[in-house]
Amino acid sequence: MHLIASLIKWVFSLHQLVWFLAGGIMFSSMTYFHMKLKEDNKANKLNFTFIVLSACTFAFTILWTYDSYIENEVRAANMGLLVFGGLAVVFAILAYRFTQKNNESEVEIEGH
Repeated sequence: MHLIASLIKWVFSLHQLVWFLAGGIMFSSMTYFHMKLKEDNKANKLNFTFIVLSACTFAFTILWTYDSYIENEVRAANMGLLVFGGLAVVFAILAYRFTQKNNESEVEIEGH
């Protein structure tokens, strides 16, 4: 029983809790966007790949910044926001650009 209690204390200490929550946010965002695109019939492997890359890079940006501020490395935190945050935005833009457009309204029926 003592082992389980110490494991729970370790998992839910502040530092590990931040990492746990970032993983939950990353998984939730990937699941939400995948379900939303699948519902609209716009899902494909390419845009889902960039959604995963964007969510992982965004979570890494948050965690890099958090850990850098905890270690009192303000320059590293700012560099992480700039580099990794910019990369997450680029991945998100690419995911948006690779979504399939529903061109059903543009289809013309010849002869009618």
